[in-house]
Amino acid sequence: MYGAILGDIIGSPYEFDSHNIKTKEFELFSERSEFTDDSIMTLAVADAVMRAGRDASDEALKEALVTSMQTIGRRYPFAGYGMKFSAWLYDDEPKPYNSFGNGSAMRVSAIPWLIQDDFARMLHVARLSAEVTHNHPEGIKGAVSVAAAIFLAIHGKDKETIKKHVTGAYKYDLSRTCDQIRPDYHHVESCQETVPEAMTAFLEGKDFEDVIRTAVSLGGDSDTLTCIAGSMAEAFFGVPEDLKRTCRDMLTSDLLEILDRFDAALEKDRKEREADPEKKARWENALNAPSGAAGPVPENMRVTGNEMLEEKIREWNGKRTQEAYAVVLGTLAARCVQKARVLVPAVPLPPKEGEKGMPRMRPQLLKTPDGKLWQGLFTSVDQLKKTGSKNGTVLSMPMTDIFRQVLASEKGPVKVEGIVINPADPASAVQIPVRALGDILQAAKQAAERAGMTGKNRITFVKGDILKVKAEAIVNAANGALSPGGGVCGIIHAAAGPELAEECRRIGGCRTGEAKITKGYKLEQKYVIHAVGPVYDGTENCAGLLASAYKSSLDLAREKGIHSIAFPAISTGIFGYPKKEVARVAIGALTQWFRENASYGMTIFMVAYDQETFDIYKEYAPEKKN
Repeated sequence: MYGAILGDIIGSPYEFDSHNIKTKEFELFSERSEFTDDSIMTLAVADAVMRAGRDASDEALKEALVTSMQTIGRRYPFAGYGMKFSAWLYDDEPKPYNSFGNGSAMRVSAIPWLIQDDFARMLHVARLSAEVTHNHPEGIKGAVSVAAAIFLAIHGKDKETIKKHVTGAYKYDLSRTCDQIRPDYHHVESCQETVPEAMTAFLEGKDFEDVIRTAVSLGGDSDTLTCIAGSMAEAFFGVPEDLKRTCRDMLTSDLLEILDRFDAALEKDRKEREADPEKKARWENALNAPSGAAGPVPENMRVTGNEMLEEKIREWNGKRTQEAYAVVLGTLAARCVQKARVLVPAVPLPPKEGEKGMPRMRPQLLKTPDGKLWQGLFTSVDQLKKTGSKNGTVLSMPMTDIFRQVLASEKGPVKVEGIVINPADPASAVQIPVRALGDILQAAKQAAERAGMTGKNRITFVKGDILKVKAEAIVNAANGALSPGGGVCGIIHAAAGPELAEECRRIGGCRTGEAKITKGYKLEQKYVIHAVGPVYDGTENCAGLLASAYKSSLDLAREKGIHSIAFPAISTGIFGYPKKEVARVAIGALTQWFRENASYGMTIFMVAYDQETFDIYKEYAPEKKN
């Protein structure tokens, strides 16, 4: 944790655009250097995991996290918390608030140190540490990706391996250099625009201090960015003893007590590994064998990105309605388009005559009490672990491949009735009969064809009537009540008919910066995505909410398997957002989404009602579309 705390302290004088220095030549410590909320929450997470125990239940760990974060955080009321987190900190019944802020990534660093012998378990606890507040997928991704990088560094992996894992598993774009980032980088508090920059500073740094200086020189939210970069640098380079002493000198006694307990826990763990060959072997194989799983799952076979599918299945189990089931099928089709993978238990086939080497494998089938056969599959390692089995082999397979195999069984000697997703977890389980698998694959094929060329993301600028754009979804610049209004909102409601307003009424509103999706009814477009932009006040938070409205719309579209979407200039009407600022923020948010979803295949139509808006769009157009 020293690296994270030092990054926070050293970066604190240079936070915000007005204090950014854009150079590596600066005094490491000054009279303005101090620990902030970053250090406090980092230590609070460490305290929670140490008190609850690394193998505690999810409920116990979350309760410990909330208790530690609130108890310790309240001792320092002016440490620089964000507005929403500050409200959460003093809430008697705190709930997660769908944040994708960088706070989840800056506080996670203790977890990979406290859980060094089980990669899957460590990632799960890192996820929990985010979910108590930052339960937005990007907030979770930020925390888990940083924890993964630290874990790999602890286990001696080189930077190229760490970079490859982060870009592959979490789809962060790490192609830019610090010199390319630095000129235009500004204060932003999202994981999406902090974690990649912090990782780049770590990857370029030559030693611990150089990483810290490089991170500060980028600017932006410099205490948090440098906290994240420093947490990775410590795991890779270590921290010089003189900097450790300075770090300790700048902490209060209660925070220092947590740090001392943390150091003692790591030393105890190290000595036990040296004395116990079994524990040492477990540590050495931490990346290969998640505890309790059905056999080892190599790192390159892990599956990611199925969280939304799991959520939709849980919603269906709670409602058991036809509409909820249709959403599950639509999500499966979208995941097929996205080339999602699942984990499938397997058994060896008898060797052919003269065959040598590794045995061929086939997926293992489940038999229900009525004697029928089903194909079981799992959306994550955590779901697989719930079987309790420690034996057997697991295949990581593309979802489309296992669906096709089950479909093909109809013509073979062994008939399979369909698939069972997550059979060991009733809350996250669902049966999909074989006839529905064909519909899912057909829907996925059609979605890919509608995209024109799968894997290509494009922005197209259009002047005119948004209702006439040939897209699968149209975005409504909505109000928080999702009621018919003026401008674009009124035009869309009038054209769609009263059924649209009725469905919006049932939804019950939408928060600023978020989006909801409905049917298109009488519109040519199949869906309407209602995005609520902010009323303009000129603050950075306002820009963040606007960017979130665009990104939330795209995330909803991807969830539904939509590959073409038409956007108006959100918030430029009665909400008063200047058109140039909307263009800058919107196109920045869209290109960031493209970087994170590089192979999805989304066509975005930026629709301008008048020539002025069209010209502004072209001015801010990205030089290269993915």
